[in-house]
Amino acid sequence: MKYVLFSLPILLTVFITLFFPANTVSAQFGSCSEYGYQAFEQNGYCVCRTGYVMGTGYSGQKTCVSQSQYCTDSYGYNARATLSGGCECRSGYQIKNTYSGQECVSSDSLCKDSYGLMSKFSSLTNSCDCLAGYTLGTNSLGKTQCISDDQACKDQLGIHSRSTYGDQCQCSYGYIIDGGKCVNAETVCRNRHGIYASYNDLGTKCECDSGYTFNDAMQCVKKQNSAYFTLLDISDDGDELLIQSQQNYQNYIIEYGIGCWDYAIETYEGLSLVVNMGTDFSVNMFDDLVLPNHNQNCSLMGVERTSNDSFPEAIAETYVYTPPVQEYAPSPAPTYNPEPAQPIVIPNEPEVWEENPLSDIQASDDVVAVPEPETTTPSAAESDVVNEVSNTPRFKEGIFSRFFSFIGGLFN
Repeated sequence: MKYVLFSLPILLTVFITLFFPANTVSAQFGSCSEYGYQAFEQNGYCVCRTGYVMGTGYSGQKTCVSQSQYCTDSYGYNARATLSGGCECRSGYQIKNTYSGQECVSSDSLCKDSYGLMSKFSSLTNSCDCLAGYTLGTNSLGKTQCISDDQACKDQLGIHSRSTYGDQCQCSYGYIIDGGKCVNAETVCRNRHGIYASYNDLGTKCECDSGYTFNDAMQCVKKQNSAYFTLLDISDDGDELLIQSQQNYQNYIIEYGIGCWDYAIETYEGLSLVVNMGTDFSVNMFDDLVLPNHNQNCSLMGVERTSNDSFPEAIAETYVYTPPVQEYAPSPAPTYNPEPAQPIVIPNEPEVWEENPLSDIQASDDVVAVPEPETTTPSAAESDVVNEVSNTPRFKEGIFSRFFSFIGGLFN
């Protein structure tokens, strides 16, 4: 044990000499005092004792200085000597190239120079880090800097985002991530599921509005409360149907729109149809008529309740012709003025003059002569009457004239 203690200083000296050699300069005239009292001559050279190195004194001359002094002179007050004979910066400092050379400067200042005022040096990671609430990001100039967590989230997800606990980004209230950005949740839901979709803030998900539901394509469509109806009758013009509910046996007259073909509807008479009644359970104009066997559906244009089981039969229309009534205006009666009688000559018989029984009256002085009636030109109607009279045989008139003439002759 004494041997070990005795030999320990010797071993240390050998170790330092081998691994930490002193700076040397050529000895001049065998004297090394000009390099300080820590210098001595060895093999024609001036060397510094252990723990010292050849450095620069206050006046700029070469002299043996301590290792720590040498590091301080070379790299500033925050430099120190190492066991290996080199220099290093104290904890929290790093070598930085300056205009005057290399210098040990604060690691925080180096981090701030590199990453902004909100950066710091981490001794645990021996690297630059950002202060709490900040993270490395890119500023407006495109340089990597320590920026706020909120700003980093906005750079990542848009202006409608913010930072949360645990350095996590989330969208502001009413916004969700779509396409890598925070956009209005209502807009996202409608773009994804149709105009009848909305965003549930409590459930943080898209839902269909009241009365609507998701279909197979995840689109919000109107809920269909389908019911079966029996087609009782079809109107003569084919535009209206008489249907009966198979649930409450209520009859309806419905007018259907486009989408259902007449030839297809005719095949359902007496059979079942389907009416999608939407969110309620009543038939109205907002419902759809479905032909299940033909994959056809059409909207309802009109709905009317009825108690009839069929349409009334069409009555044939009868047209009666009534001729127009013409007013009859009778023509005036003709006026007949008889002509004076003419003598009738009978051949092969003694000539007998027909005497006018009124001859005596005409010869009398007491008789006043009656002027002959004026002859007027008869009208067309009167001419027909006159002609008819003139054509009558005058046979009877001659007999009576002769009879009266004979009687008159007897008494004369």
